Amino acid sequence: MTTTVENLLALWDVPPDTRADPEADFAAVYTDPVRVNGTALRLADMVDRARELHAAFTGHEREVLEVVAAPGKLAVAFRLTADHTGPWTSAVGVLAPTGRRITATVIDVLTLDAAGRVSDIVMVADELGRLRQAGAL
Repeated sequence: MTTTVENLLALWDVPPDTRADPEADFAAVYTDPVRVNGTALRLADMVDRARELHAAFTGHEREVLEVVAAPGKLAVAFRLTADHTGPWTSAVGVLAPTGRRITATVIDVLTLDAAGRVSDIVMVADELGRLRQAGAL
Protein backbone atom coordinates (compact mmCIF):
# COMPACT_ATOMS: atom_id res chain seq x y z
CA MET A 1 0.00 0.00 0.00
CA THR A 2 2.90 2.37 0.57
CA THR A 3 3.73 2.25 -3.13
CA THR A 4 0.12 3.12 -3.98
CA VAL A 5 0.24 6.13 -1.64
CA GLU A 6 3.61 7.28 -3.00
CA ASN A 7 2.45 6.89 -6.63
CA LEU A 8 -0.81 8.68 -5.91
CA LEU A 9 0.71 11.65 -4.13
CA ALA A 10 3.59 11.92 -6.60
CA LEU A 11 1.05 12.65 -9.37
CA TRP A 12 0.10 15.85 -7.58
CA ASP A 13 3.64 16.97 -6.61
CA VAL A 14 4.55 18.54 -9.94
CA PRO A 15 2.54 20.29 -12.68
CA PRO A 16 1.09 17.57 -14.92
CA ASP A 17 2.41 19.17 -18.10
CA THR A 18 5.97 18.46 -16.93
CA ARG A 19 5.16 14.79 -17.65
CA ALA A 20 5.42 13.27 -21.13
CA ASP A 21 1.86 11.85 -20.94
CA PRO A 22 0.03 13.10 -17.85
CA GLU A 23 -3.19 11.26 -18.66
CA ALA A 24 -1.36 7.93 -18.97
CA ASP A 25 0.38 8.58 -15.65
CA PHE A 26 -2.97 9.28 -13.98
CA ALA A 27 -4.41 6.13 -15.63
CA ALA A 28 -1.79 4.05 -13.86
CA VAL A 29 -3.23 5.17 -10.51
CA TYR A 30 -6.91 6.03 -11.18
CA THR A 31 -9.74 4.29 -13.02
CA ASP A 32 -11.53 6.16 -15.80
CA PRO A 33 -13.86 7.47 -14.60
CA VAL A 34 -13.04 7.85 -10.92
CA ARG A 35 -15.73 9.01 -8.49
CA VAL A 36 -14.75 11.97 -6.32
CA ASN A 37 -17.19 12.78 -3.54
CA GLY A 38 -19.93 11.13 -5.58
CA THR A 39 -19.15 12.78 -8.93
CA ALA A 40 -17.70 10.75 -11.79
CA LEU A 41 -14.61 12.45 -13.23
CA ARG A 42 -12.71 11.43 -16.34
CA LEU A 43 -8.94 11.15 -16.18
CA ALA A 44 -8.71 14.35 -18.23
CA ASP A 45 -10.72 16.08 -15.48
CA MET A 46 -8.27 14.82 -12.84
CA VAL A 47 -5.33 16.13 -14.90
CA ASP A 48 -7.15 19.48 -15.20
CA ARG A 49 -7.56 19.56 -11.41
CA ALA A 50 -3.84 19.02 -11.02
CA ARG A 51 -3.19 21.85 -13.52
CA GLU A 52 -5.49 24.17 -11.54
CA LEU A 53 -3.76 23.27 -8.28
CA HIS A 54 -0.34 24.12 -9.70
CA ALA A 55 -1.60 27.28 -11.42
CA ALA A 56 -2.86 28.60 -8.07
CA PHE A 57 -0.19 27.23 -5.73
CA THR A 58 3.57 26.76 -6.05
CA GLY A 59 6.35 25.53 -3.77
CA HIS A 60 4.39 22.47 -2.70
CA GLU A 61 5.40 20.55 0.40
CA ARG A 62 3.43 17.64 1.78
CA GLU A 63 3.64 15.60 4.93
CA VAL A 64 1.85 12.27 5.21
CA LEU A 65 0.29 12.15 8.66
CA GLU A 66 -1.35 8.73 8.63
CA VAL A 67 -2.10 5.84 6.29
CA VAL A 68 -4.68 3.17 7.12
CA ALA A 69 -5.20 0.20 4.83
CA ALA A 70 -7.89 -2.46 4.64
CA PRO A 71 -8.79 -4.85 1.81
CA GLY A 72 -9.88 -2.67 -1.11
CA LYS A 73 -9.61 0.54 0.94
CA LEU A 74 -6.94 3.05 1.78
CA ALA A 75 -7.18 6.18 3.90
CA VAL A 76 -4.49 8.84 3.71
CA ALA A 77 -4.29 11.90 5.92
CA PHE A 78 -1.76 14.50 4.83
CA ARG A 79 -0.83 18.14 5.18
CA LEU A 80 -0.19 20.17 2.03
CA THR A 81 1.59 23.53 2.22
CA ALA A 82 2.16 25.83 -0.77
CA ASP A 83 2.42 29.47 -1.79
CA HIS A 84 -0.74 31.08 -3.19
CA THR A 85 0.78 32.58 -6.34
CA GLY A 86 -2.03 32.34 -8.91
CA PRO A 87 -5.81 32.72 -9.16
CA TRP A 88 -7.51 30.19 -6.88
CA THR A 89 -11.05 29.03 -7.60
CA SER A 90 -12.36 28.48 -4.08
CA ALA A 91 -15.71 27.90 -2.40
CA VAL A 92 -16.15 31.70 -2.14
CA GLY A 93 -15.13 32.48 -5.72
CA VAL A 94 -11.86 33.20 -7.48
CA LEU A 95 -9.23 34.64 -5.14
CA ALA A 96 -6.40 36.76 -6.52
CA PRO A 97 -2.91 35.60 -5.55
CA THR A 98 -1.93 36.64 -2.04
CA GLY A 99 1.62 35.31 -1.94
CA ARG A 100 0.76 33.75 1.39
CA ARG A 101 1.96 30.31 2.43
CA ILE A 102 -1.20 28.23 2.88
CA THR A 103 -1.49 24.90 4.70
CA ALA A 104 -4.36 22.44 4.36
CA THR A 105 -5.02 19.17 6.09
CA VAL A 106 -6.65 16.62 3.77
CA ILE A 107 -8.08 13.16 4.33
CA ASP A 108 -8.69 10.91 1.32
CA VAL A 109 -10.58 7.66 1.76
CA LEU A 110 -9.90 5.62 -1.36
CA THR A 111 -11.60 2.55 -2.81
CA LEU A 112 -9.26 0.40 -4.88
CA ASP A 113 -10.21 -1.85 -7.78
CA ALA A 114 -8.78 -5.36 -8.26
CA ALA A 115 -5.72 -3.88 -10.01
CA GLY A 116 -5.06 -1.53 -7.08
CA ARG A 117 -6.18 1.61 -8.93
CA VAL A 118 -8.29 4.24 -7.19
CA SER A 119 -11.92 3.96 -8.31
CA ASP A 120 -13.63 6.10 -5.67
CA ILE A 121 -12.47 8.95 -3.42
CA VAL A 122 -14.12 10.54 -0.44
CA MET A 123 -12.04 13.66 0.10
CA VAL A 124 -12.30 15.98 3.06
CA ALA A 125 -10.14 19.10 3.26
CA ASP A 126 -9.98 22.05 5.62
CA GLU A 127 -11.22 24.58 3.07
CA LEU A 128 -12.31 27.03 5.79
CA GLY A 129 -8.81 27.04 7.26
CA ARG A 130 -7.27 27.67 3.83
CA LEU A 131 -9.66 30.55 3.16
CA ARG A 132 -8.82 32.11 6.52
CA GLN A 133 -5.09 31.82 5.83
CA ALA A 134 -5.63 33.52 2.46
CA GLY A 135 -7.46 36.40 4.16
CA ALA A 136 -10.69 35.65 2.31
CA LEU A 137 -12.78 35.44 5.51
